[in-house]
Amino acid sequence: MKNLKNKNNHLEYISQLRQNPVSKDWITIAAIRAKRPEQLIINKPKRLISPKSNCPFENPQKSGHKPPEMIKFLPNKKDWFLQIFENKYPAFQPKNLSVIEEKIGPYKVMNGYGYHEILVLRDHFKPLADYSTKELLIILKSLQERYSKIAQDRKIKYISIFHNWGPTAGASIYHPHLQIIAIPVVPPHIQHSLTGSHRYWLKNKKCVHCEINKFEIKNKTRILIQNKKAISYSPFVSLEPFALRITPLKHLPYFEKTPTSILFDIAKVLKHSLSCLKKKLNDPDYNLFIHTAPTIEKRKYHCYHWYIEIIPKINISAGFELSTGIEITTIDPDEGIKYLKS
Repeated sequence: MKNLKNKNNHLEYISQLRQNPVSKDWITIAAIRAKRPEQLIINKPKRLISPKSNCPFENPQKSGHKPPEMIKFLPNKKDWFLQIFENKYPAFQPKNLSVIEEKIGPYKVMNGYGYHEILVLRDHFKPLADYSTKELLIILKSLQERYSKIAQDRKIKYISIFHNWGPTAGASIYHPHLQIIAIPVVPPHIQHSLTGSHRYWLKNKKCVHCEINKFEIKNKTRILIQNKKAISYSPFVSLEPFALRITPLKHLPYFEKTPTSILFDIAKVLKHSLSCLKKKLNDPDYNLFIHTAPTIEKRKYHCYHWYIEIIPKINISAGFELSTGIEITTIDPDEGIKYLKS
């Protein structure tokens, strides 16, 4: 493949395969296929805002949801700020006293033991990007508290926390909310990452995620914002255009054990990151995940490093991506961050 040079005399590639040092998965940066970043969002359809009158989260208990597992108020506010309660249509429930496995032909089957809860924010019209740093800290600390409570159930092995914003990200209800799903198995994607982190630790005696952070800090070009205790950047190996990783700079395997002082800096970085995406990408649909170590056998996961991942819904995976597992990203993360900071 012939390399080209830009006006700054730097090499440009037509496309480039990049391997994730944790998962060993490959992605492709094919920036030559892309339009300019701003052209990707010009024709984005406007998100429909559903009315409060028929929203099931305006008055959750009146809509048939169970009494909240947690409810919080802000100082000097008469109404609640957030509630956490069981999903009305849960994918997993803690109804059985035990987790039962059986074999059906070549397949292993397990009853759907677990928890499926919703964190609902009071304001129907206020997306996560518009919350203050202090409000985001309250949300993160509430998730920590509920996570720790659910983790006391020793049948639970992994707790997933995520936020779907917009219909293309899977949000069936407009009202801003996050979800907590706890299950009795470690998901394969998480196990893949845990295995890769441990493999790197055994070989190098270092945390691979800390090394990635150091690489991005040294490189500088993919950093959106950094403060004393947290950083937000678009990784060198990005699955999607404008994908962001928000992570504590200190090595911490467990989200739920993160001190408030560090969580506050995480909230600052999260606020800035969400605001940039909303402003520069015309309020895109996105998925937000908290990646953290499992709730069991904690000594095994000292080499992991928790982080928040935000993936705007810009690309659509098609035949090549679905058949090979290799994503094609049409915006180089360097260019993506340059656009978000412009």
